[in-house]
Amino acid sequence: MKLFKNSFLVFGLFLALLLPGCSLFHSKKEAANEAVVPNPSVETTNEILSKPTSKSSRSRKKITLVLGGVGVASFGTIGILKRLQEEGIDIELLVTSGWPTLFGLARGFMNSIHDLEWFAMRLKETDFERLSSFDSNQKDAEKEKVSQLIENTFKNKELRDSKIPIIIATSHVSGKDSETYDRGEWKTPLLRTMSVPGVFRRYPKSVSDYRFDSVQGLEISEARKQGSPIVVSIEMYGDYFDFLKTGKKDTTRGEFRENYLKALKNNLEQELKESDLTGHIELKTSPTNFSQKRLAIILGYQEGARLAKLIRKLD
Repeated sequence: MKLFKNSFLVFGLFLALLLPGCSLFHSKKEAANEAVVPNPSVETTNEILSKPTSKSSRSRKKITLVLGGVGVASFGTIGILKRLQEEGIDIELLVTSGWPTLFGLARGFMNSIHDLEWFAMRLKETDFERLSSFDSNQKDAEKEKVSQLIENTFKNKELRDSKIPIIIATSHVSGKDSETYDRGEWKTPLLRTMSVPGVFRRYPKSVSDYRFDSVQGLEISEARKQGSPIVVSIEMYGDYFDFLKTGKKDTTRGEFRENYLKALKNNLEQELKESDLTGHIELKTSPTNFSQKRLAIILGYQEGARLAKLIRKLD
């Protein structure tokens, strides 16, 4: 009996010690569970991944691109646009005069550079002949002047539909005060700016009525008006200038040709001084030598690479 009492006392003592331990263990477990409360001062992995991180690659530059030119050298526009895109340089605004306008519009209306190249390689001399013989003084001048390829590509589009904002200048053609277009339908400004005298369009009959002092081959001043911080200008007039000197297509207006060439060159010289960076594409061939359009694209690509390096050095 005494032994039983002693065993009972030992068991009771053991139980008394065990119960507080269980209570202590339970409270520690609850405390551990309560500790798993998100600390607002500590970022989770998902939050870190969802935040933009600093790129190790070069930061993107933004520019206004001013283009002007006549002839097949203008196909260089495609190479320029392609290389600048590859270099991560964004074009905030395009300001175009002359034949580069066609490719500027196509880039703005089409989905990709690949589509632009596809379009360009299907263009023929007849497409440019129709575009570039426009005369606003003739009745129904715009009728049947745009080929089916261009019509279908630009169908139901307006200038404001361009993915890259574009301003089209025509003051190098009209001999009037500066005319620019940044909205509305695309056909009239395209026809006006493409119809440079001496290639497919004959020289004006009246030299005295033509305002040579208003001729502008590049609208860099227009780009500055838009507040563009970095202006890059590329002219593609070299082959056209050589062509004007020879007068092979039209020898009836030597006086006009001489005055027009002088005015255009003087304007380019003055305008290019206002540009942050300048480029030049020339094929050293006839402006209507369409067998060289692939070469023009390659030269444009190379010029784009050169300019991209210089753009990155600008603040």
